[in-house]
Amino acid sequence: MKHHVKTGESCSVVLEKSAENEEMYLKAVWLLEEDGSKPVHSAAIARMLGISLPSVVEMLGKLHKKGLVSYDGRKGVSFRLKGKKVAARVVRNLRLTELLFRDVLKIDYNSPEPCRFEHVISDDIAAAMSKVLGNPQECPHGKPIPKP
Repeated sequence: MKHHVKTGESCSVVLEKSAENEEMYLKAVWLLEEDGSKPVHSAAIARMLGISLPSVVEMLGKLHKKGLVSYDGRKGVSFRLKGKKVAARVVRNLRLTELLFRDVLKIDYNSPEPCRFEHVISDDIAAAMSKVLGNPQECPHGKPIPKP
């Protein structure tokens, strides 16, 4: 389902809610792996996202069919190359946005706002943000910023 958001006279943004939703699952897998969970189990994703286990299992099945992850209920979930690239982009966008909020805008980077930006930042904008921020290696929480 597409949502059109009017942002001005000549600018509108089309948000693909389903794609954003998929990105949140992929980001959850990334963050859980980063914290040492390998393989990642669906129950951990459900806890992290605050949603039901059946919903997680359903989405992991969809991500598996799209070639983004390998999923077997008992063996857990792991990235396929395509899924890892999407997750890396989303995490990179989030962490660069957190730094932009903290270092340039001087606003709360622990608010929900950076999460909203992570889905709409293009690779070109992320590269420009990284340059402006001095090509940082870590986010404000000390986590590594994935390379493009």
